[in-house]
Amino acid sequence: MRVKRKDTKKRILESALRLFSEKGIRETTIKDIAKDVGITEGAIYRHFMSKDEIVKELFSMYSEEFYNRLVSAFEEKTYKEKFYRMVKEFLKFCFENPEAFKYLNIFHYLKAEEVKEFLKLPKDAIIKLLEEGKGVIKVRLELALAMFVGTLERVFCSLRLVSLKERKV
Repeated sequence: MRVKRKDTKKRILESALRLFSEKGIRETTIKDIAKDVGITEGAIYRHFMSKDEIVKELFSMYSEEFYNRLVSAFEEKTYKEKFYRMVKEFLKFCFENPEAFKYLNIFHYLKAEEVKEFLKLPKDAIIKLLEEGKGVIKVRLELALAMFVGTLERVFCSLRLVSLKERKV
């Protein structure tokens, strides 16, 4: 039975995500991805023009998913409900997609200029929420964004570490 092209493309993206989040974007080669998927480098080029295309597709895919989850908070009526829902959706995305969350952070740090090319960024949903809470939040927007994201990243990392330690027991 022959593997369908869509399945191969999906496997390439899954492998690339894992390798990028483990080894880093720069350190991962097309050869690494091909070996991990069990295909030739040429097979990858049938699906993607370059490693950079894989890098951007992964960022676009997970950034949009994360954004959509965060904007779902605006379905709530009060600011407090929106705030708590966004916190919940943020952490839910992190725990369901730890490699994707790590990858999004790596991409932000290594390719900050390229982030501007994308339309649905998680930070935009958070900024919208923080702007709505200007009367409640009394620090500059960029500081509020850093505190919101930094706090939730720390919560995620701490809880994940505890979870990993408990699994070893």
